[in-house]
Amino acid sequence: MAHVLVAIAVLAIAAYVALESRAAARRLSAALCRRARRALLAVLGLAGVLAVGTYVDFGLFRYGTYLNEWDFYHYYVGTKYAPELRYTNLYGATLLADVEGGLRYRNPRGEIRDLATARLRSVMTVATEAQRYRSRFSESRWREFVADITWFKQQLPPQRWSLILADHGYNGTPAWSFVAGGLLTRHLSVREPLSRWLMLLLDPLLLLATVAAVGWAFGLRAAWLVVIFIGTHYLFSWGHLKGALLRTDFAMGSLLAVCLVKQGRYKLAGVLLGWAILSRVFPAFLLIGPAVLLAHGLWRRRQLDRRLAGFFVACGATIVVLVLASSAYFGGFGIWREWSAKLALHYADGSDWDLGLRTILEATFVDGVPVREASLALAGGQTPVSAIHPAEIVTLLLLALPALTFVRALEHHEALAYGFVFVFLFSIAAYYYYLILCVPLVFFASDLGKPAHALGAAFLFLVGSFGYVLFGGWEPLRQSWSLFRGWHQSFPTYYYSSCLLGVTVVQMVALAGLRARRLERASRAGIAVR
Repeated sequence: MAHVLVAIAVLAIAAYVALESRAAARRLSAALCRRARRALLAVLGLAGVLAVGTYVDFGLFRYGTYLNEWDFYHYYVGTKYAPELRYTNLYGATLLADVEGGLRYRNPRGEIRDLATARLRSVMTVATEAQRYRSRFSESRWREFVADITWFKQQLPPQRWSLILADHGYNGTPAWSFVAGGLLTRHLSVREPLSRWLMLLLDPLLLLATVAAVGWAFGLRAAWLVVIFIGTHYLFSWGHLKGALLRTDFAMGSLLAVCLVKQGRYKLAGVLLGWAILSRVFPAFLLIGPAVLLAHGLWRRRQLDRRLAGFFVACGATIVVLVLASSAYFGGFGIWREWSAKLALHYADGSDWDLGLRTILEATFVDGVPVREASLALAGGQTPVSAIHPAEIVTLLLLALPALTFVRALEHHEALAYGFVFVFLFSIAAYYYYLILCVPLVFFASDLGKPAHALGAAFLFLVGSFGYVLFGGWEPLRQSWSLFRGWHQSFPTYYYSSCLLGVTVVQMVALAGLRARRLERASRAGIAVR
């Protein structure tokens, strides 16, 4: 179904280009063009409704329920008990609570991850440290904690529960922990159906609100394309972003900021982007485009753009207020140091699931198959060295400098969305965080009548569809071409996905470059063009 809906979206995009062409203007009446656009919008609307069905797997959930117990455990327990657990005690305390209710954790290797070192340890060794975890709780909080853990272990099948404590823990920022925990999970019990569904519906409601905002700012056509995109893209098809607790806020906050800037609501846009940054940090790269525009205005016209200044003040104030509030909630700034250390450990060895320019540059080929250099080092008994190679610096400069130069040709909302270029170039994130691809989609979908915009939007849809091929393979070419072998959740799937997303980045830079060239020519001719 996802492939069919992608085909419909791509064909509709092509039809919009055709309707905006000079040939259509000559051969078709204005009334006929209007009817054709309405028909295309109806087709997109129907495809959008079906895409909602694909997003929720038409009710045939992978583990029998919409609730993603694995993810919900980490983000519910990790925030509700953040004052006691901080960032390194979640698994040890969970093991102790599991023992109290009748041990169900039966890891095949008898291991549990030590979140302070990111290394695996013996379950028996950790069990001897019970007092270390128990002493962090008051009696009432410990009883509640045990009850919550008992509920979670009853929801997960034994084989999945026996793997959960070997994962990598909870990694939300202290600000996110403060808001989600102090204002939400601390007061809502996952064991109560009404409270549980209230938390489960936060992400769907946020998605719905964002789609409505896209329709408000860019029109129904763009809104339906976003719905189809979210419902069909391979990178969003996994359960990490579904049936969970506010796992889409960083991407939706970023996209809402673009919509609000388009409609002139700069301060509110700054607040939402500030929250997105506090949620997942890497949306901070979206600020680069507006920062360049602000600096360019000061340099060329000696004039401060008050709208952009208000945007940055609101964004900065949101970050400062929530950092201070979270520090007060946790009793000092030490919580931010703990989080930073935890995150550094988490990303120290990288992951086969990461996307970004570094994924492309740090790969090497063995028998025609892309492999992470860090994986090769580990396989050879060596310690991976995380160093930036000269080739990486040259590549970044060749891409980043033109990208920065061309920002001046963009409108404010376009410059904000254009920040995805810098997200791809400078950050590295697991595939499920690439829900932020909705931002470049709107960058292109805002003006589908132009072939360059239409090509960019269509290509993003095709990248999403091709992800399923990378994962599962394609039988006709499976034997003759390794690209179509079917790599499942391994490095080649995300290496090739990164390469394809690199094409999207080049498209965005090229589009901005063409716009900058037209502006320069118009300026020389004394024509005011934007």
